[in-house]
Amino acid sequence: MAKKTAGWLMVLVGTLILALSTWYALEAIRFISVTESTVGEIIDHKFTGGLNTGTREVGSYQTKTTAMYAPIVSFKTSTGATVRFQANWSEGDPPPVGSTVSVRYPVQNPQKGRISGITSLFGGAAIILLIGAVFAGAGILIIRK
Repeated sequence: MAKKTAGWLMVLVGTLILALSTWYALEAIRFISVTESTVGEIIDHKFTGGLNTGTREVGSYQTKTTAMYAPIVSFKTSTGATVRFQANWSEGDPPPVGSTVSVRYPVQNPQKGRISGITSLFGGAAIILLIGAVFAGAGILIIRK
């Protein structure tokens, strides 16, 4: 009986996480529908912290810290104003300075611009979707046993 309760709890948590991923995806779609598109340039990178990774070998454990950087993007709005923003993601090997990227921005608030790649807009929703699916799926498996 306790196993089934735990299974139902996991299904509930998974369903809530799936709902969150749906909201996140819909928010990205809404953002796309109310923004303009242009081309921007990566002008700098901002250090955002380190990502610790570890490797385990027989008898030892080694950690390595990878520096993470968020691209700083500059673009011109349809009115000719120059705007800069920091991307909402970071990575250890960011695109090089001088690279061009597609940008979407709200006309009324261009500082809220985002790099408009599929990963930038929908990556968070996809990760949350996977987590929710794992929770719900594990809960269903527990209930069925």
